[in-house]
Amino acid sequence: MYSVLIVEDEPLARESLKYVIDWEAYGFQIRAEAEDGRRALELMQRNHYSLVLTDIRMPTMNGLELIAKLREFTDVPVIILSGYEDFEYARQALKMGVHDYLLKPVEEEELIAILERMGQSISEKRALQRQHHLGLTALRDQVLRKLAHGPLSRSEYEDAIRMIGSGMGEGPLRTLLVEMDSLSSPSPALTEHDAELKRYAVRNILEELCVGRGLVFEITEERYGIVMIGQEDGADGEGLVRFAGQLRDAVAVNAKETISIGIGSVAASGRELAGSFAAAEEALDGKFLVGSGSILVGRNAVEHVVGSGSGSEDGGGGGVCGSGVQRTGKLQSGVLEAISNLQDEQQVEEAIERLWEGFKAEQAPGSVVRKSVLELLVQLQQLVRELGASADGLFEYELGDYERVMKCKTMEELQLLASRKAMDVRARLCGIKQLQPNTLVTTVKKLVQEQYHTNISLRSIAQQVFLNPNYLGKMFKAGTDESFNDYLLKVRMEKAKELLRQSDKKVYEIAEAVGYGELDWFYKRFKSYAGMSAGEYRMKG
Repeated sequence: MYSVLIVEDEPLARESLKYVIDWEAYGFQIRAEAEDGRRALELMQRNHYSLVLTDIRMPTMNGLELIAKLREFTDVPVIILSGYEDFEYARQALKMGVHDYLLKPVEEEELIAILERMGQSISEKRALQRQHHLGLTALRDQVLRKLAHGPLSRSEYEDAIRMIGSGMGEGPLRTLLVEMDSLSSPSPALTEHDAELKRYAVRNILEELCVGRGLVFEITEERYGIVMIGQEDGADGEGLVRFAGQLRDAVAVNAKETISIGIGSVAASGRELAGSFAAAEEALDGKFLVGSGSILVGRNAVEHVVGSGSGSEDGGGGGVCGSGVQRTGKLQSGVLEAISNLQDEQQVEEAIERLWEGFKAEQAPGSVVRKSVLELLVQLQQLVRELGASADGLFEYELGDYERVMKCKTMEELQLLASRKAMDVRARLCGIKQLQPNTLVTTVKKLVQEQYHTNISLRSIAQQVFLNPNYLGKMFKAGTDESFNDYLLKVRMEKAKELLRQSDKKVYEIAEAVGYGELDWFYKRFKSYAGMSAGEYRMKG
């Protein structure tokens, strides 16, 4: 996430900027606000922000003065806010290196377009800065990535070995694949600046511990590779597992970050490095089953997993066979049964725990577990509807739930997601159970008596009692022998009669008082209900 500082002297304008769009959807997060340029300058001197969005006209220190001060110590991108009358100021600001400007009032589409451009610009700039800063390190990383992903032509391979040296051509070699757990599944609160600091700290620790033993290189923003040189450690690689544990512990202590490490197979020379790297990738996939902070050894070596501080044998790899699918299917049905029977929370949690133990026993790959969780969510949705409850607020449509499931990186994350959904559904169904037919009718009548003067409907009442509108309508009709709409009409018309008899309010005032915004519609409904017009009823009364 790129962090944003908003500088605006008008409180209402600041609030509207915060909510005009979903900033996080475009990779930005508002981290601070300032009411004038002086306060913004103080914040910038103490903190790092990726983007500044500032008004021009402000007391104490205006936007132009702020930009001039900022340019003395930072090149942070700045977007200015201006009115049509501030055009000359905006021109001056653009000469001072402002990246863009927005006219007030801010339009959603215009802000989104600017943020998309800024996000790309910031990303490209930081990539260039990293390459410039790293220099030869960046070039070496690129060469090592090529070797790891292979294959290379003979001339490309020879050029790579000359570039790297350090015994790469001879071997034996072995690859470690290091993943920073917090970056592989980042929190929205983690800014891009904080993530960059983590990457820097973790790499420094890895390089310090690998001096004379291996070469560290960046693979992606959350992964580093390490080529261990001279690894005559036997196929089981016990010494390398211990060393990986030292790396993990050092990073945890000094960088406050958990890492997971996949260990690849032995490569006789750099030509076979791609095979070792592929085995390390396969090993690291096992993190899904065993969780973060683990050390995993690839299939082509010895299949075992070392968790945080303990060693345990594990089959590694594999899938779910037919009998396994049947077993987990029964366990999934057990979760639905526990919820539909409204068992207590502990029993539902135990049913979910049994399902996850089944996944682990079958060594189910991530694709299978995610598919099962998506099926469970669909079944929970069907259960809610079958029992007459409203699904509003329980499920995220337009692929929302699907995206949440697919973003989960470990079994624990998926279990937590499934557990929360299951508990939410159970709570909704428990609330419905308390609304027995008689209680439900009484509750609905009470809500109508309290809200008849507003724009209520069967749907709005159903939302308040967390029921499906069709189900609520049937339940109300069964308990009263009249439809909800007929009951609402009766309440409104009887109240209108009372006001016509007992008050001197105008007819249009009475219509509004009983929930009718259109007078003509009130006239028609009243005459149909009372057999005479509102005026005739008043004269008769």
